[in-house]
Amino acid sequence: MKKLLFVLAFAFIGQQAFSQMYMVTIGGYFIGSCSSGNEVTLTTISPTGSITHNCVLRYDGANGVAVINQELNSIMSLGYKLINIDYGGDQDEAGLTDGGALNLGVTYYLAIP
Repeated sequence: MKKLLFVLAFAFIGQQAFSQMYMVTIGGYFIGSCSSGNEVTLTTISPTGSITHNCVLRYDGANGVAVINQELNSIMSLGYKLINIDYGGDQDEAGLTDGGALNLGVTYYLAIP
């Protein structure tokens, strides 16, 4: 009986640990069926595994960053905190390139502390 209780408790704790992370990434226009190469796809993956895609203009830097900011703020308002940023390969910036375009491959990880 003790072993069964231990297994159930461990399974519950493991489930909770893996179910509380959001991922937000900037990908190519073809991922979210955006209309042209002038757009990027802002993909959000929720803790339940649901995926949403939003098209954002790639070369409209200020507005693109504003859309990313709104998405991150809406997730943070649920109690999540930004824990890591993956800059996408050899990129060294979390948002804009020197030319004002959004970097592809940037991923933001948000979790409940």
